[in-house]
Amino acid sequence: MTSYRLNYTYLFIASLILITSYRAIMLYSINPNFYVDEAQYWIWSQNFDFGYYSKPPMVAWFISIFEYLFGDSTVAIKSISLFVYPVSTFFIFLIAKELADEKTAFYSSILFFTMPAVSLSSLIISTDLVLLLFWSGALFWFIKALETDKIYFWILAGIFGGFGLLSKYNMIIFVVAVLIYLIYSQKYAKVLKNKNLFITMLVAVLIFSPNLIWNYQNNFVSFLHLQEISQVEKELFHLDKMFEFLGAQFGVFGVVSFVLLLFLVFKIRENFKDETFVMLFIFTFLFLCVITTQAFLSRAFANWAAPSYVGASILVGYYFIKSDKSKILKIAIGLNLFLMLLIYHFDDLTKIAEIEQTRKSDPFRRIRGWDQAGLQIAQILQNNPDKILLASDRDVLSEMIYYARPYAKNAEIFNPSKKVQNYFEQIGDMNKLIGKNFVFVGKTQNIEGVANYFSSSKFIQKINIKIHKDYSLEFYIYYLDGFKGY
Repeated sequence: MTSYRLNYTYLFIASLILITSYRAIMLYSINPNFYVDEAQYWIWSQNFDFGYYSKPPMVAWFISIFEYLFGDSTVAIKSISLFVYPVSTFFIFLIAKELADEKTAFYSSILFFTMPAVSLSSLIISTDLVLLLFWSGALFWFIKALETDKIYFWILAGIFGGFGLLSKYNMIIFVVAVLIYLIYSQKYAKVLKNKNLFITMLVAVLIFSPNLIWNYQNNFVSFLHLQEISQVEKELFHLDKMFEFLGAQFGVFGVVSFVLLLFLVFKIRENFKDETFVMLFIFTFLFLCVITTQAFLSRAFANWAAPSYVGASILVGYYFIKSDKSKILKIAIGLNLFLMLLIYHFDDLTKIAEIEQTRKSDPFRRIRGWDQAGLQIAQILQNNPDKILLASDRDVLSEMIYYARPYAKNAEIFNPSKKVQNYFEQIGDMNKLIGKNFVFVGKTQNIEGVANYFSSSKFIQKINIKIHKDYSLEFYIYYLDGFKGY
């Protein structure tokens, strides 16, 4: 009697297709509004550049491509994740297969593909999405380059590294991880003197250089923003924020998955001579430790550690398959799939359970109602073609430029202090619009501080989009005529 051998490559492909198809159906049926950052990335995509106020340009470039191919609906733009995450996952499969075997590759890649953060961000477009693509690709080509020393693998590693830097600046930690691993490795220590490694770095720098030039031309605004968002200039040392960040990682990687990862911290000593284990450990914990330190010093958002989980997925898969404990990986993946169902069917489940959602209990409240508000503001702008949309809030302006399109495309931000704290303040100059008339969208009824800069003001209406019994989107609409200048 012949024994049946499971083909993990076919199982991987089938799992990828099945989960992606389900996510596509859910994205189409839920059709969630843009979060403010998504709306802003779309605005960037309408203005091609090599950099933007807070981020490098890659996410905007991806949106431009997908908008050209599929249109500018939220579903079309958010569907970028449905294409990109499977490619990132495929790279993880290839890495694990290269380092171990097909079984390890299957569990590692599916562990990544089902992690809660990936399930949630499969409904959105973010800078982490494109960063993870180029991080995983760079790691694969780096490993192939180490094993073969073929120049085209080194160049591919450099290309993906450069594109990673154009996705998010923390890709630089990848370079540090490479150097630490090569210093540790007995097998590949000589690579530190290999000219191909320096060719790789040169390729990455050349690809990244347009953004460096852009920053130079714009007073290094992106790097100043990094310092600002990190809040390192404020009071330091926050144990509470550090533990809050670490606690959030259970929701990012998965409850069981993160426990397994933490368990491997205690296994480093006995696996110190296992170069595969140590490589993956470095590419996982270097990034995670950097962001945890950032959380301790000031603050860090849960998603900032996302690249850690490329290596983490493979590390966990590698160790527990090698230890013949695949059952625990099945439990981790099963729980991740269960959490995916909870995320996607949150509204349905609360209705079935007859649980009334509130401001505090609804994790999706910040992406509700913007389309309805946009329709009303678009109507006002359509009826007043001589007036320009104006707001003093980045969130409102980002959402309305998208949801009130095409009538809000020339929108401006009110910024009498002339401080540059967002994209609109960077590119805007109201003093070029002296004498012009505006439709002002405010969050409060009292706009005396704004109206003083205009010849006349007139309250038009209040827009109220009720989300829950204790939460609504409220906007106060004014005509502001005859801008007098700052």
